[in-house]
Amino acid sequence: MPEVVLTCDWTMMSNHHGKEFLGFGTTTPAYILPEQVYQRLFFPMMEVDASGFPREAPYGMRKVEAALMDAGIDARIVHPSHLHRYMPGEAKILMVSGHDYFGLNPPSSTFGGVMHREPLNCVNFKRLLTQPCVLDARAQGMKLIAGGPCAWQLSPATQMKLPWVGEFVASLGGFDSVVEGEADVYVRDLVRKALADEFLPPHVVLSAKEAPKVEQIATIRYPSVNGLVEIGRGCCRGCSFCSVTTRPTRWYPLDKIEQELKVNTKSGIRKGLLHSDDVYFYGSPNVMPREDKLLPLLKLAKRYYDQVGWSHVAVASLMTKPKLLSQCAEILNDDKQDWFGVEVGVETGSPRMITAAMPGKVAPFKASQWPELVVQAAGLMNDNHVYPACTFIVGLPQETEDDVLKTIELIDNLWDFKAILVPMFFVPLGHLKNKDWMRRDRMSPVQQELFRRALTHGIRQSKVLLRDFFEWEGQHTTAYRGAFRGFIGFLEALSRINGLWSEPTHPRKDIVDPMRYPDRLPIPTIPMRD
Repeated sequence: MPEVVLTCDWTMMSNHHGKEFLGFGTTTPAYILPEQVYQRLFFPMMEVDASGFPREAPYGMRKVEAALMDAGIDARIVHPSHLHRYMPGEAKILMVSGHDYFGLNPPSSTFGGVMHREPLNCVNFKRLLTQPCVLDARAQGMKLIAGGPCAWQLSPATQMKLPWVGEFVASLGGFDSVVEGEADVYVRDLVRKALADEFLPPHVVLSAKEAPKVEQIATIRYPSVNGLVEIGRGCCRGCSFCSVTTRPTRWYPLDKIEQELKVNTKSGIRKGLLHSDDVYFYGSPNVMPREDKLLPLLKLAKRYYDQVGWSHVAVASLMTKPKLLSQCAEILNDDKQDWFGVEVGVETGSPRMITAAMPGKVAPFKASQWPELVVQAAGLMNDNHVYPACTFIVGLPQETEDDVLKTIELIDNLWDFKAILVPMFFVPLGHLKNKDWMRRDRMSPVQQELFRRALTHGIRQSKVLLRDFFEWEGQHTTAYRGAFRGFIGFLEALSRINGLWSEPTHPRKDIVDPMRYPDRLPIPTIPMRD
């Protein structure tokens, strides 16, 4: 029986029907329809073994679990519905993780703020920690430690800004320790101190200098959700609103990546996601992709997985070597896979905003080229059967109305591409952490129009992508596809009834219409900055 139990809420302890990007559905509130409907659609229950250990668990938690086990500590990840088997009683420490404890990160803060309701991830996090077994264990002295990418939400500063967060934390008797940053090494000593009843620092922020080296990062021992495997950490682009850019860039060698691919495939996983903040940069020390590094990585992944996706890629990365994407697609798309998805941070359509808040995002190109780069990159991806989820940030401190209008213009120019456009409220992270949140009541009319336009585009393209996205084998395929078709129709009806439907008057058909011109000419080369 483990002394140290790791867990997360139900929205994270799910494989989202084998579709990682369906996890975004857990960042919305349960609106009109009962929560059970959203659970069936976006976070079905994870399978567990006889001990309540999940078949798959979030990758970051698997890393911490492996780090503790490597240090000789009796630790395991337990499904949130099975915590009662270990507490009160055997478990001395409960460690919790999450992507968004209180719905403060994008896109949760956006959807929750627009609908004036708590998103599903927030509701389920609170439900996790208010289970009777957890409260009883706390009353008997069990330690409670929190971490993960949203640990900043438990900081004293956040609790002062948002009293309701502080009230919830106080109702639990507080946390014994909260850790921000890459804790692969630090967590071992912290847990040893907790087991020995020594003093624990209430809140720790690990700096970039304390980030572990590749050889210090443990290899997962048990399967990760949807076969996700990390290939590197950090980002060199330096966007002011992003916390990832504060970390040094490190790439895993192929043998380390292969060890984790083996862990996942041994359990029967045949679909996986390669994760870094820009997969296209794998093995590169700068902003120029290296095919001698990237292509062997993809070939390795296809040896183990039938289907391989990417977590993130940057527009400028793709356009530095557009022909390389075709080589990637030739490796990945075969008789078992005919497309793959990726998240792309577009953020704005304004060259001025690129210069003001994210000058590194466009390197090695000029900021003035950004809107055309985005459109050409979208065409490049669609031509190679890559379907992006593109995020936009609304309410950056430097943003003007003209910047928002340029973003709307960019959305119109992307109107017929196979992509999902996701507008998100600005959240004070990275170098802008001292700024304030963007909120619904601060939205200008033109920002509201941006949301309507992006929402309409997303619903419209979701119908197109549905055929590609849901290709499960077996008897449930038709049922799931029908359920999501019905849900998209439900969203469209709500949007039209509430005046949220907005289509462009003159979308730019001269750029590309992939539905009409599937075999368009190759992308022209965009000149690099001197």
